[in-house]
Amino acid sequence: MSNQKLLKYISIVVVLSLIIIPAASSALSLAATSSCPTLYLGYVTKSPYQSLSTFNPNLFDGGLGGDFYGLIFAYTITLNVSNNEVIPCLISNWTFSPSNWEQVWQNETVNVTITLRHSGWANGQPVTAYDILATCLILTGLYSAPPYPNYTIVNNYTIIISEPPGKMSPILLSHTLICSIGLGEVALITSYQQYKPLIQQIESNWTQIQHGDTSLIKELRNELHNYIPPGPISANYNGPYYVASITPSEIVLEKNPYYFAASNVKFNKIIVYQYQSTSDFYAALLKGQISLDLPSVVSICPKVLSELPSCYKVINIPNPGGWALYFNFKNPWLKMVQVRQAIAYVLNRTSIALAGGYPKFTPVKVPNGIPCCFSYLKQFITPAVSNLNPYCTNLSKAKQLLESVGFTCKNGQWYTPNGTPFTLTILEPFTLSPCIYNMMNVIKDELTSFGIPTTYYVCTNVNVNHEHYDTGTGYDLVFQHWGGFCIGTVDWYLETQYLNGIPLNVTQWDGIVTLPNGTQVNVVKLYKETVSPNSTSQLIAANDEMAYALNYYLPALPLVFQACQIVVNTKQLNVPPSNSWFWQEYFYGIAGTAIYQLGFTDGFIQPVVTTTPPTTTVTSTLPVVDIAVGVIVVIIIIAAVAIIMRRR
Repeated sequence: MSNQKLLKYISIVVVLSLIIIPAASSALSLAATSSCPTLYLGYVTKSPYQSLSTFNPNLFDGGLGGDFYGLIFAYTITLNVSNNEVIPCLISNWTFSPSNWEQVWQNETVNVTITLRHSGWANGQPVTAYDILATCLILTGLYSAPPYPNYTIVNNYTIIISEPPGKMSPILLSHTLICSIGLGEVALITSYQQYKPLIQQIESNWTQIQHGDTSLIKELRNELHNYIPPGPISANYNGPYYVASITPSEIVLEKNPYYFAASNVKFNKIIVYQYQSTSDFYAALLKGQISLDLPSVVSICPKVLSELPSCYKVINIPNPGGWALYFNFKNPWLKMVQVRQAIAYVLNRTSIALAGGYPKFTPVKVPNGIPCCFSYLKQFITPAVSNLNPYCTNLSKAKQLLESVGFTCKNGQWYTPNGTPFTLTILEPFTLSPCIYNMMNVIKDELTSFGIPTTYYVCTNVNVNHEHYDTGTGYDLVFQHWGGFCIGTVDWYLETQYLNGIPLNVTQWDGIVTLPNGTQVNVVKLYKETVSPNSTSQLIAANDEMAYALNYYLPALPLVFQACQIVVNTKQLNVPPSNSWFWQEYFYGIAGTAIYQLGFTDGFIQPVVTTTPPTTTVTSTLPVVDIAVGVIVVIIIIAAVAIIMRRR
């Protein structure tokens, strides 16, 4: 073979090496370190979603809602609950005006100017100030109570929220920020473009809505509940993930590439298994198939917690909330305070808690008293609330109260003053876990044994339940969540607002408490003093007055506290230690879901990365650039040799 041919072949081999070696090195590196991490969640529902083609993303019509905030809907802010510091998310900054707003807020409008960072819906459309407007108009105009803020769009990324006088208290600044720039702890759930016809209707009728036109508000709510966004489905999601596919067994969420912190999100995909029973979820959990579970999504009973595989870690968080019975005042007998108090004396809260499972559930010591699981709550435990009624089980006292308002007991059955048998029906609006099922049975059995035959039923259809609450029919009591965490104050929101007509009228109650001395207390108005006080002394006094009024009047009967237990699969997830402030983030957002967003965006929840070494026994520590430089040097040497050979 001639020298020229030899040099030609050598050059070809070297050039191919220059191309192949780096590619091979990169491929080996990718195979060794990347496995496209996937997170696995569980979701229990009697009516699984069937397919993407039949799925309506409208969360007000059964689309994925509260349990998925922080995943598919992004929060504007989150809150470091340990120090009350705001953590900006969809928004980059905010300002208040006038400059002396802290002095004039009780008598003047306070303007909050919000600037959004650049983020996007999963179809590529930017998140804009119009989306803030759309979400606020729905949340305030259709599901809150006047007076409402007014909204001014400055540009695509700036909106001014003008809050009415008396709302923006600097005394509870963290709470004030949550209610304004934090949209009341609700994620950004509405795309202006996807809901434009409905949003424009609300805008054009805003004056009537501000004046509390209930028939108009109900009409708009009905339209919202029947609305189908035009799509695509991805255009409805602005969180770290969006709904990509659905089968009867699972929902697949894929990473939203337009989310402002997409590069920080390490899980490419989330698979949400749809289980039709809690036992199916438990079976998957015991096999180690679930990565993470929040107690708001599936509340795991103590027995199963004790049987978890060693790969699971359980994070325990104290919680000033739990479960209560809400009375329907449209029932004329339950409208009597003596009857509600009698029921409180019948039910043994310790037995109910034990049925749910200790220590996950513990009995409420004083119904509607001041909880003491957080140090800041102790300031509200003053002599004014030191002698509230504990309603210890006392069947004789219950009998005395019923007889005092004309009830009679014959052959073990209580009869109302008009001679009809006194019976009760309890509605449970959530899928029953074994814990809740056991507690419901104890409640039913104790009331029935006392002579008040009681039944309960489960209805998870949101539209059906809302119809029940609108009309006050189909139930006598509702077993529902109660209490919770509210930064800097006591959380009376569910009992005096959300389940008392703003927006769900579960209790059918006007919010007026008539005390034994004849004094009347409007707890709806009193609530505002507990969240927007003009002084610390008013804050303490308002909370104490609320506790006293609700403890006597019992529009709801708190029964048990429920501890928060977050379950983490340590084979799949790297998470902070159990004593990290991060876990208290569960107290922020709807159903505690802000913890998802903060965990993925700020790196608190990371996949466990397992590296598999290449199968070849030859390894190199040289970077690809070094290899390429070496190859180039070889080419230069070969060229030099060729020149020398030609000169011979």
